[in-house]
Amino acid sequence: MHSSNRSSSTSSPIVGVYVGSETMTLSEVRNHSRIRKLVEANKEAGTTLFFFTTKDVDFSKKQFTGAYFDDKEKRWLKRSFPLPDVVYIRGGGGHGETAELLEKFDRLGIKRINPIHAFNKSELYHHLYQVENVRPHLPITLNVENKSEMKNAILKLGKTYVKACRGRKGLQVMRVTKLPNKTGYLYSYSIIEKLVRRKANNMDSLHKTIKAFFGDKKVIVQKAIDLVKIKNNRLVDFRAEVQRNKNSEIDIVGVCARVGRPNSPITTHSAAYRYDVYLPKLFPRYTAKQLNVLKKNIKDFLHKVYLGVEKAYGTFGEMGIDFAVDNKGKLWLIECNAQSAKVSIAKAYGSKARRIYLNPLEYAKMIANGNDNQSSNQSSQGSGNSRSSYSDNSSHSSRSSYRSIQGS
Repeated sequence: MHSSNRSSSTSSPIVGVYVGSETMTLSEVRNHSRIRKLVEANKEAGTTLFFFTTKDVDFSKKQFTGAYFDDKEKRWLKRSFPLPDVVYIRGGGGHGETAELLEKFDRLGIKRINPIHAFNKSELYHHLYQVENVRPHLPITLNVENKSEMKNAILKLGKTYVKACRGRKGLQVMRVTKLPNKTGYLYSYSIIEKLVRRKANNMDSLHKTIKAFFGDKKVIVQKAIDLVKIKNNRLVDFRAEVQRNKNSEIDIVGVCARVGRPNSPITTHSAAYRYDVYLPKLFPRYTAKQLNVLKKNIKDFLHKVYLGVEKAYGTFGEMGIDFAVDNKGKLWLIECNAQSAKVSIAKAYGSKARRIYLNPLEYAKMIANGNDNQSSNQSSQGSGNSRSSYSDNSSHSSRSSYRSIQGS
């Protein structure tokens, strides 16, 4: 097990922020806006905060070279430090050097903000389908291995999304719609912020396009949700930023309505607005009471999803949850993100989103001091450290406090 090598002069836990496998210069670190925001939040959190890549770690010496901001000199520096007490993953893909590095950290007993750094969409769906109060919010999702299974899935579901099991930022998503009277299939996807919309005359042509787009990646086919839309056929979905605070209470920091571009199959790289402001525009016929019920349902839904994920994987310090509201007001889970880029909340909430950077650092202090029952693999209950000042009639027994960004 890892034991801290901190000197007596270092009174705060070492939090190492992993920013990827490629070396970053001090200039690159300094110019990264989200890194600067973490540094600013750390003035209150008071951790020993460093930023590092795979290349910066020396396991033989049990140390790493970290970039840090020297508050006295008011400049960025690099120096060697003992291996961190807590690792905060803010970069790197799902495999390769990043996965190997994290496995080594796990073997040393070094804790993480999140027990995993990337979700497999198929695996996550399987786990959440076992959670009774989450299952009604899951769109039909099918694993496909070949052209025959792909054809059957699309014929069965009609309007669908084909998604890579591992993919982020909407880069591995294709919308496919079966056209009437056997006239073919309409497909669309976004790449480098460019919308591609085309027609395939038959399944052979469509399957070749899908293979070219996804390569060897494993994919799922998911029934498309009847999302609410605004003018110019712009889809609207939601991103919630949910975290645990310094007391390990669930904190819904912010919920953003994301408005896609005209005809785009996804809302990534979209405009974002505070959901409490935007819901009346989406549901203009709702009374104030109906809107309040919807907002309460959203909070309850986020709570159930968060605890459902934890039941399968272990305790999370933070999670981005993408969801949709259909035309009837029903809530649907789209996907969960273990590494939210926090782009939408910055667009929607501006400076009021500061807590999104403070919570992970304060949570890191809490788990570094052993005031948790976090497991790097899987917790038996998933919500064993959840506390609450909120109660409702949902079927979970854990209780967690709800805080809204409006009140911060």
